[in-house]
Amino acid sequence: MSRPPPRHPSRSPKRTRRPARDASEPSPLVEIVISSPEGEDWVTQTLSSRGTPFRLLACRPSDRGRRRLLRLFEVRGGSAEIASLVRHLRARLAARDVALTSIGPDRALVRVSVPMPPGCSAVFDLGDFCIRCPFAGGGSASEPPLWRVLVPRIVDARTLLAATSRRGHPRPTLVRAGAYRREWGLTGRQELAIRTALELGYFDYPRRASLSAVAGRLGVGRSAALELLRKATTKVTADRFLAEPSVDLPL
Repeated sequence: MSRPPPRHPSRSPKRTRRPARDASEPSPLVEIVISSPEGEDWVTQTLSSRGTPFRLLACRPSDRGRRRLLRLFEVRGGSAEIASLVRHLRARLAARDVALTSIGPDRALVRVSVPMPPGCSAVFDLGDFCIRCPFAGGGSASEPPLWRVLVPRIVDARTLLAATSRRGHPRPTLVRAGAYRREWGLTGRQELAIRTALELGYFDYPRRASLSAVAGRLGVGRSAALELLRKATTKVTADRFLAEPSVDLPL
């Protein structure tokens, strides 16, 4: 009698396993956007209400206890206007908390020491990075200021929100969390275009290179080269004067 052929157990298709994450590989930073209920503080409100053009250059704690915050502003205006602004600030702060240095006929640096806001204290304690500060000014009065922060992990957003809350004040709202979005940065082609134009002498006076020369070096037509240069110079100029340009499609 012939024996039946041996039965082989059915083999299920092999599952592709994802490679294990290397513990030494750094995790990507997460950008969180928070709607700040506090709005502008009195310093930026003072600068805005007086019509003084300004921008926030830097800020850092002035002591280890995170009790006060040093803020450095660049302001523009006449000497009498800037002097009046400093007197107005010193009416609410001690003389040692306001310092001024002239950097031109119509520009000055103003150093101000103010009580530390809870959100700023939380950012410094947690090792986060501010990308857009709600106290920097330049925003629209009809829309609440947005606070953009880079955090190491998505779970750190909850910690930051809890640390930012104040008794008797509404808790900030998390608008979005995800990958970092560049809004002011140049695209690769825009950076190449403006660097090429600078090296060829397109921005010199008198001009040493024509638009056709720049376009030829980039390998594009004159209209495309002009569009690249206009968008690049718009972003660079807006970055300098703290006026955010409209977000355009990558070119």
